[in-house]
Order: sequence, then structure tokens, then C-alpha cells
Amino acid sequence: MCGSKKNIIIQKSCNLFFNYGIQHITMDDIATECGVSKKTIYKHFENKTDLLHKVIKIKAEELKQLIKNNQLKNLNPIEELLLFFKHINHLALHMSPTFGKELKQFHSNIFIEVYRYKNSIVLPFVIENIKKGKNEGLYKADLDPEEICYSFDNVSKIIFTDGFLSVTNKKSIDFINSLFMYRLVSVKGLEYLKGVNTSIV
Repeated sequence: MCGSKKNIIIQKSCNLFFNYGIQHITMDDIATECGVSKKTIYKHFENKTDLLHKVIKIKAEELKQLIKNNQLKNLNPIEELLLFFKHINHLALHMSPTFGKELKQFHSNIFIEVYRYKNSIVLPFVIENIKKGKNEGLYKADLDPEEICYSFDNVSKIIFTDGFLSVTNKKSIDFINSLFMYRLVSVKGLEYLKGVNTSIV
């Protein structure tokens, strides 16, 4: 029961932080949303920073597990990447434009940790996906996986930390992901792409 309550607090806090930004949310807001007292929250978390840290850790683990599960499904690289984009776009659709900026400005240690997760989870996945796609002939043979991944990384930094996640830019993220996909695919990959549902929002 105790563990369940802790998980509920983490999940509801995540929704609040993502939807409204970090600085606008207080422990009172979280207690009200969870239907518990602040005393109960402080039994599980030292402060709001500790709670935010747990939220980020859970989200990183979810992404890591998603990638692992998709790889176990024996999907081709295009399918894997489309599912990855779908997950990321879903997060973006529910994330306040201020979240990344506030994380960087007011919670620098956690911000650094986010980039560690990115470097240990996201970038290796993208590089391996490109290599796999080249081997299967679905991606262009002349692609440099590290170089392409570096470009992808630079764009993601702009989206996450520069307030790009506004309401009017949600579709732009889908557009950027589509551009990235079409940069990768070979003629064979393009034919496959035309035959699947390419909606990654």
C-alpha cells in the first residue's frame, strides 16, 4: 500500500510538472492532486527537488524499457524508430513549453542527469538503429550513424531547452521527426514507409 501511494504521488506529480511547468507547482498542489496531506508526501520525498528527481528517473526507465520491448518484438529499424518517435511525441504533447528551461535554470543537477540518460539510452539506440537499417538495406548505405545522431541530438536540445514546445509547435516536432526519417531511408525503405501508417504523433 505504501509503495502504491508513492507511485501515485510520482505519477500525478509528473503530470503536474509536465503540464504546468516545475516552478508553478507547489507541494500543496501535489498534495491536493493526490488527495493526501503534505505530511504524507514528505514521508516518501525529502522535498520537491527529490520528487522531481524520482519523476525523471521513472520516465528514463520507462523509455529504456520501451526501447528494449520494441527490440524484442523483432521489428525492422523503421518500425522501431516510428514507435520511438510516437513515444517522444506523446511526451511532447503533454509537456509545458517551460519545463526544459526551468529544469536547466533551477534544477541544474537534474538537468545534467537528463542528458546523461539521453547519452546512455537515446543516442545509443539511434546509432544502433541506423546501423541496423543500413545492414538491412532500409536506410541509405552512405550514412554516418554518429554524424546523423549528432545532428538529431542538436535539434533535440533546441526543442527541449529553448521553449520550442509551444502549442503551435507540436506539429512541428512531428514534421522534424518525419524529416529525420526521410533523411535515413533508402529507396527500399521509402517503399516500406509508404506502406505503413507513418503517423508518429
